[in-house]
Amino acid sequence: MTRSRLLEAIAGGDVARVAAMLHPDTAVNPAQGTTPLYRAALGGHHDIVGLLLEYGADPDQPSGGHEEGLPLCAAACWDHAETVQALLDGGADPDAAEEGGWTALLWAAANGNLESADILLDAGADPGRADDAGDTPLTLSALFGAYGIVWSLLEHGADPSAPGWDGATPLEIATRLAAVDLEAVLRDEVCARVGGEHTVLVLHASAPDGTRRVTVEARGAGGGYSITRQHGHAAAATVLEAALGLRPPADVLLRRALPYRDLDEDDETWWAAVHALQARHDEETFLALARLCESDDPVEREFGVDVLAEFGPETGLVPETGLVPETGLVPETGLVPETGLGRKTELGQEAGLGRGAVSPGAVSPGAVSLGAGHAPYRDRVLEILRDLARHETEPSVVEALLHAFGQQADERTLPEVLKIVNSPGREPTVHDPVALAAVLPPDDEDGLTTLIRLSRCADDEVRDWATMGIAALPADTASIRDALVTRLTDRDLTTVAEAARGLAGRGDRRAIEGVHRVLCEADAGQDYARDLALEAAHELGLEISGA
Repeated sequence: MTRSRLLEAIAGGDVARVAAMLHPDTAVNPAQGTTPLYRAALGGHHDIVGLLLEYGADPDQPSGGHEEGLPLCAAACWDHAETVQALLDGGADPDAAEEGGWTALLWAAANGNLESADILLDAGADPGRADDAGDTPLTLSALFGAYGIVWSLLEHGADPSAPGWDGATPLEIATRLAAVDLEAVLRDEVCARVGGEHTVLVLHASAPDGTRRVTVEARGAGGGYSITRQHGHAAAATVLEAALGLRPPADVLLRRALPYRDLDEDDETWWAAVHALQARHDEETFLALARLCESDDPVEREFGVDVLAEFGPETGLVPETGLVPETGLVPETGLVPETGLGRKTELGQEAGLGRGAVSPGAVSPGAVSLGAGHAPYRDRVLEILRDLARHETEPSVVEALLHAFGQQADERTLPEVLKIVNSPGREPTVHDPVALAAVLPPDDEDGLTTLIRLSRCADDEVRDWATMGIAALPADTASIRDALVTRLTDRDLTTVAEAARGLAGRGDRRAIEGVHRVLCEADAGQDYARDLALEAAHELGLEISGA
């Protein structure tokens, strides 16, 4: 067997062929030329990487081909996350550097590769290690506009004040690029690189952190050149300011976020500003938010309500983010930052991206109540929100109010929640059942009737959340049980699972029907529903084989 044939099989991703070629005497660490492990890492063939490591491939040996280097750097550069993990599992040094002092984390940061960056950071990569020119992962991710990576680096202890090669700090870089027409800047740069007659192509996509990614490419007779960046500079600037203890006024943060409402997947830049303000516990900020809620501009009212939803509880952590107040840094609490980074990807992109991406099971009714800890602004916040809810008609502000009432979880707001939810012609959203379940007193029949009505809504998510709200109620009545039994035949298996768990918790063996449905019909992507069904089975004392 020649090395060229092995490299050919690796490049083609032919696992079976590579496995057949490998034997204990195979030269998997050649002193010259391209190493098999580098070729596999470059192509993202994590299964082949695993095979080569089993046969003694050295994960920290640089490859000797033209412009080649470390396998881990190649995998991180191209965001082959599974390959990055396989190499780390095989003993690769997360801080190993190749020519120019470039580490895998620097490559991931420079290219906006969030998944690879998170894996490397979790493996212990140094978040502040600079290349030979002086750039750090934070300066490179700020340049790219990789908001999610900036957040992760700060979470892992990166120094927000450390400058890059030209003396500019990450905040200066992010602020400068947030103020320009990014696409026009990229267009000018690629056109200057190509010169002569050429065509320009522009591609937009959603980045892993939810911000917009743009690639601009110029193609001419002599070849082409492309640059990719993210529209995450404004959000990055906001979290960097928080990490540095800077406190721009509320209206400044709002103006910064507004241009990105049509670009971000789930208002990531908006929520970065919201969370930065929620970290504050001062009268000046509160009064500024109160003024926003009185504005004639519905966008200002919406922003004010979103911030007030979790403003001022002195628990030691910023609401929904787990960030330490004034620093923006995340302690070792296990909390998932709610920035567009977290639960959905399990590496940093979700957990609730604000109001629009609630995930069943992420919270339960009342679980996010701000009653825990000292909340000095609670009554004043509720007064503002309740007053606004009595006359507000702008749909976006109404949704923000429901979200806020759900976060506050205060029974005093039940009349306002019912007024909104029962408004003639209203099309329910997930905020209806979430808010109602959070503020519903134990014995309120009108509220329970409305929640049961929502559990019959045509929208799957609304039914799911309403069913979860009913299941979590402390009461045990015939109407509650009947509402849950009705949902055992629901087309949505998560709703079925919520109903089964609610019945099982009340000792009602009709839950078995739902348990059976979920365990038989749930596919590989419905782990949450399966977990609920198994909890219900445990409550009923059922033994589930193979579960």
